[in-house]
Amino acid sequence: MSEMRLYSVTKGQAERLAPGSLGQPGDTICYLSLQQLRDNIARLGLNEGLLNELSAQKTSFRSTLDVFESLSLGYINIINVDQLDGEMDRILFILRRDLLCLVSVADGDGSEAAQFDALMAQERQNTSLARVFYRFLERLLKGGNSKLESIEDQLLDLEDQMVHGRADEGLNKVIYSYRRTLSLIRNYYEQLVDISSALEENENGIYPDSQLSHFRVLTARAERLISGVRALNESLTQLREMLDAQLNYGLNNIMKVFTVITTVFLPLTLIVGWYGMNFRHMPELEWAYAYPLLAGFCVLLVVGVLYYFKKKKLM
Repeated sequence: MSEMRLYSVTKGQAERLAPGSLGQPGDTICYLSLQQLRDNIARLGLNEGLLNELSAQKTSFRSTLDVFESLSLGYINIINVDQLDGEMDRILFILRRDLLCLVSVADGDGSEAAQFDALMAQERQNTSLARVFYRFLERLLKGGNSKLESIEDQLLDLEDQMVHGRADEGLNKVIYSYRRTLSLIRNYYEQLVDISSALEENENGIYPDSQLSHFRVLTARAERLISGVRALNESLTQLREMLDAQLNYGLNNIMKVFTVITTVFLPLTLIVGWYGMNFRHMPELEWAYAYPLLAGFCVLLVVGVLYYFKKKKLM
């Protein structure tokens, strides 16, 4: 079991406390494991029914925030936008006027605990419960701009590939992969916007009005990232239309070739079929010049058809 992390905040100063100090009066920030939450539920002033309700939401795949009269609680699903197929971390949070409690539900590599330690190392002066929670949420947006810029560069490379005629049906899978990636990122940021907007509304008044600006800033930053995702989705739609147009153009060219071939050989097939009937009374079959004349006619016919298609720019 990981070590309990406990801090008190007095007049803007955060101080590390021993685990046994949990439950003492004053503003408290703590980072616990799920088992530590169960063991200290009474010392935190919470009831068993609340813990059971939280446990029922443990496997939910959405970030949530529920607002009650004297507290707010919810879950945050944390993903690495650079490794969307990686393991997802999950943090439970409990907010009161005098409490910020973060509970590790899923943190296989210990990265969330390390991030919390780094955050608290910076937030020792001029801090508050609202500011610490804002900083905890803010770092979930880090890497978003660079990820979107990277995707934009890759889409420009795809566009260049199409412009130079190097498109094939395999690009459909590539475009689908980007669409899935952008969908996951957009969904992730939209859930963060839902949480930060609810915190900004502050229905139960757990934060002073002067500290709500933190969450307005967070909402605005997340919404800008969502706008970037939407712009990239529009670019993907245009690329898909461009790819379809190029594939259809290639298919039309193939059909054009088949049309020319069919048109050239159709009269030849008719001639072969006509003289292949071997009727007994076909006088030209006995004529000495019938074969070279028919061969010359067929050559002229082919040349004439090809000239016609060339003149009409069908070849």
